[in-house]
Amino acid sequence: MELEKNITLPASPADVWALLLDPEVMRQCVPGMESVEVIGPTEYRAHIKVKISFITAKFKIRTLIVDQDEPYYLKTEGSGDDASVASSFRQTSEMFLDDLGDEQTRMRITVRVELLGRLGAFGLNVMKTKADRMWDEFGENLLRLLQSSSTEEAGAAVAEEACSQAGGVGQEADKQRKWWRGWGKGQP
Repeated sequence: MELEKNITLPASPADVWALLLDPEVMRQCVPGMESVEVIGPTEYRAHIKVKISFITAKFKIRTLIVDQDEPYYLKTEGSGDDASVASSFRQTSEMFLDDLGDEQTRMRITVRVELLGRLGAFGLNVMKTKADRMWDEFGENLLRLLQSSSTEEAGAAVAEEACSQAGGVGQEADKQRKWWRGWGKGQP
């Protein structure tokens, strides 16, 4: 099965890249991701729970980064299995980040998956429908995360400016108090 998907994100390629290589972000964004463990700089192990039709599979996945051109291109290979449903898969993914300017990035991804065993028997249409739903949910989660982080950054900037202004007001008030005390003692 081959899939090609894209999404436009409100961030620079470098910001998107940083999120995509953050295991905690991926745990939050990938539907069904229960845990991610960093094995090495280019190797990850994850546990994901996926329900397809009436079967719930819990895959143990090993993913390797096999090629990258930061922050524009990433290629991974992975495999996983779930003995309880007698299924396994192998996948190759390529991700492209295109800078659209104005803090906008188009993320394009191509995925080739070979699904074996009981889940492989469901057929291409069922698997593509599930993959489409998972991609949509991933995109929504990533957008929500980007929007909340930009809202937090904007809030922090406003708070910093307010503190700076309040500090300036406080310093001016201190100067006025000192002048007033000095004036009362006959000092200008």
